[in-house]
Amino acid sequence: MIIAIIVHSIIALSFLADPEYSFLSIVVGVLVLINIIGVVLIQSGKKMAGAKVFLVASALMVPIGLIGVFGARKIIDEETRKNFYNSTEN
Repeated sequence: MIIAIIVHSIIALSFLADPEYSFLSIVVGVLVLINIIGVVLIQSGKKMAGAKVFLVASALMVPIGLIGVFGARKIIDEETRKNFYNSTEN
């Protein structure tokens, strides 16, 4: 997921080089900010919510966003498995 943020940031900065595409740098920059919010949520213990936020923001940047989608999906799957195993033990 961190790699996805780095790649998305580089893409946003690359759009700044051409004034014709400056609007795209703003759009991608907002999506990078949403990805960062997702990572902060994950680090603060809200893994499912953070992964979903990251997943949605990354999915909007097809095809390069697939890097982030795979990372977020992995966290969602791990949390789902952990919650399932915890519910079956009780």
